[in-house]
Amino acid sequence: MEERIEEGDPVKLIAIVGERRREYHIRAWKAGMYSTIAGPVAGRQIVGSTYGTRIDTVRGQVYLVKPTWIEVLQHHARRKTQVIYPKDSGYIALRAGIKHGYTVLEAGIGSGFLSAVLLAILCPDGRLIAYETRKEHAQAARRNIELTGHSNCLELRIGDVGGARDLPPLDAIILDLPDPWTVLGNLHPHLKPGRPAIVFVPTANQIIKLLQNLPSGWLIESIEEIIKREWEPNPEALRPSPRMIGHTGYIITLRRTTVTE
Repeated sequence: MEERIEEGDPVKLIAIVGERRREYHIRAWKAGMYSTIAGPVAGRQIVGSTYGTRIDTVRGQVYLVKPTWIEVLQHHARRKTQVIYPKDSGYIALRAGIKHGYTVLEAGIGSGFLSAVLLAILCPDGRLIAYETRKEHAQAARRNIELTGHSNCLELRIGDVGGARDLPPLDAIILDLPDPWTVLGNLHPHLKPGRPAIVFVPTANQIIKLLQNLPSGWLIESIEEIIKREWEPNPEALRPSPRMIGHTGYIITLRRTTVTE
């Protein structure tokens, strides 16, 4: 049951001083020294320990816990572009109804954070066909996704999804593009009727343009945004934390219809 921390392993440190706590994401090296609010922790105290261990420090305690794959992606991946936060990516996957074994198209994969969430659900029998126009972004995304161990179901294509022709029947489409209305017409025949297409855009101006330029055969189902607020885990003074992830983008759900008037 126990899992020992080896040299170079990712570790999440949870430092606690009284009612204060803070997380630190590190790679464990014996020669390293890691500063926390609870005081310094030496690498030799971490490497060889098991996940779940507590280290008593000069000012408090530091717990060594195993980061989840999404935390490894968030804190150890290379970011070539602005990423989609877990609060949005998880909801997008649910809103799109992603299931094991589905075939899904994603366009505008950026650093691959949303792709990794989709692949965690689709694999091992599903398929994610991902389009990215910039080769350097696609290469960085593939390396990031490989950190999660979910790259075996990924088909990465370099190019403009607006010109895609050789697509199989799709169970869902997810677009993170500045002008998604320009590709929806071309993608319409590839999505199974009644299935969802999710559009993620950062500004209200883009929503207006989408509404004004929506091709026939598409129905707007919802326009939403997700806001995350943390709470301080103090039973004597339970209250919201000043840390909050506010607006990051709008999630627009469309449905592919057979009406083309």
